[in-house]
Amino acid sequence: MNKSFITLTATLGFAGMAMSQNVSTYAGKQYLGSGDYNATSNNNLLDELFSYPLGIAVDNNNRMWVTDQHNLMILDGSLSRIRGGFLGDPTSPGAIGTDNGTGTVSRFNTPQGVEVNKNTNDVYIVDTDNALIRKGTQFVNVSNGTVFTTVAGNYSFTGDHVDGLTSAAYFSSPTDIAINSAGEMYICDFGNEVIRKISGGKVTTIAGKPKTSGDATGVGANARFYAPTGICLENDNSMLIADRNNKKIKRLNLSTNEVTDVITTGLNFPTDVVAVNGRIFVADQYCIKVYDGSTLKVYAGQELEVGYVDGAAKDAKFGLINLFTYRKADSAFYICDQVNNIIRRLTLQDPPSVAFAANKTAVNVNQTVALVSSCTRTTSYTWTITPNTYTLQSNSKLTDKDLYVSFNSTGSYTIALQGANSSDKTTVTKQNYINVSNTSNLKPVCDFTADVVTPNNVQTVRLFDLSDNAPTSWQWTINPTTFSYMNATTSTSKNADVKFSAFGTYSVTLKVTNTTGTDQKTKTNYITVAANANKQLNKTFVTLFPNPANDKVSVRGIEVVSEAMVIAANGSLVKLRTDGTDIDLSQLSVGVYFLTIKDNTGGVYQTKLIVNP
Repeated sequence: MNKSFITLTATLGFAGMAMSQNVSTYAGKQYLGSGDYNATSNNNLLDELFSYPLGIAVDNNNRMWVTDQHNLMILDGSLSRIRGGFLGDPTSPGAIGTDNGTGTVSRFNTPQGVEVNKNTNDVYIVDTDNALIRKGTQFVNVSNGTVFTTVAGNYSFTGDHVDGLTSAAYFSSPTDIAINSAGEMYICDFGNEVIRKISGGKVTTIAGKPKTSGDATGVGANARFYAPTGICLENDNSMLIADRNNKKIKRLNLSTNEVTDVITTGLNFPTDVVAVNGRIFVADQYCIKVYDGSTLKVYAGQELEVGYVDGAAKDAKFGLINLFTYRKADSAFYICDQVNNIIRRLTLQDPPSVAFAANKTAVNVNQTVALVSSCTRTTSYTWTITPNTYTLQSNSKLTDKDLYVSFNSTGSYTIALQGANSSDKTTVTKQNYINVSNTSNLKPVCDFTADVVTPNNVQTVRLFDLSDNAPTSWQWTINPTTFSYMNATTSTSKNADVKFSAFGTYSVTLKVTNTTGTDQKTKTNYITVAANANKQLNKTFVTLFPNPANDKVSVRGIEVVSEAMVIAANGSLVKLRTDGTDIDLSQLSVGVYFLTIKDNTGGVYQTKLIVNP
């Protein structure tokens, strides 16, 4: 199954999507065993009764084809529609066969791998127990039936291995298929322990020795597999192979036919593999694992525990997973949970990207330092400072996104920031990053900052003194005077908490003094206060970071995003998922949007958003 060539064609609202969950039931009504069915050809996604769903693929219109015991289904919007195979009891004598034809005239026998030719939008099916490769014409609409034909292989109950013309070729329990950009097909020929290629009307064996199991890297027939089950094209020159019984993921160079090892430890029963954004995801019995090039870990589900639980990826449970795919349009995996007879949806969350910087790295004892993070894809923060001779300033917490801290002793301090999200956590450590001295008899050099410079009129702004050379007294001046000091701070506090009561711009001055002298600094029109009202505000009162963005953007200047929406290319209103001040962009295609934001106080903001690939 070519899981990497996914085309994003439009901004869509996807039926069955569970907005607050990492794992959700996308289609099917859960039951154990097999043999249940609906006698109707069109059913709501969550009312469909699958019977042993094994394969899934995405077409050019973001519909999904599913192979289901003896049937081929398409998930089209909110409906599941049968497009081929027997409409009835899958255990009845007439349910299986090799018949070609239109719609439910056709017959299959345990179809598994399914893939779409992106050039034509036609669908290709590995008809496993018939040992055939089948084709279905593209889905146009309900009234146009899918026409099924045989493109390669001959029916064989026991299976065989014959290369040559597609009409003369034989396969043995083929399980998966991938199609490159030229329309050439690759077949995971499970029973023959090889990888086959279909091109120019011929079938060839490109890796492995027919009917010979083993575990070996090498070129062409020198390579060995043991029950290869799922395949994935990383690109037109590279394929990943789930070598099930060897408990490995292997890579096949499609230019040289050389097979190499990729993942050699940590797998139990790998049945499929998908490459997304530089990482490798593996279906391993009851869980999805992820490999980043050095580390393999569980991404969703439980290592050795079968079940049926939706929710957070770490808490979810799956039945035995067969094949799965990735849909770029909504950044999610769709998984054939064959034991529970359902299709599961798993949202993709890339690991957090963590970075931070200090406003100064050489400071005096008791001087406040601003540690400012520039993380992306990060939902929680944990700072660590070593040694622990420091003081957090003005209610700063080690779990804040940005940290304001002063150091009580001379020496070098190591700073670490761990960023986390639902997928993973990343830690960046800067050894001996802050160097603290105790310089005396020097005139202070004034500096300060605010944690928010575009507040509304219900937010409290924290003003932090960042001055050099140990000032001993402070004097804050703010113009105009439509503000109040908060949290027991005053105009002479080292750090001041301020709430503004009127819309407009404010200039802030800080004057600092020690026994040697005085210095002051003024930041003109430094604070811009947005009116707290149910009206649209000028876009300058909120900023987006990063912008352009691809998967997520953070909003600066408000406390909480309560609602976010854009107008899509087709004119529809698309509501986006939010978390604190972060907005999930996974529903959006590449382009330019006007983003409307509502905050927790009723303020409404609008600004331009650019979404990159």
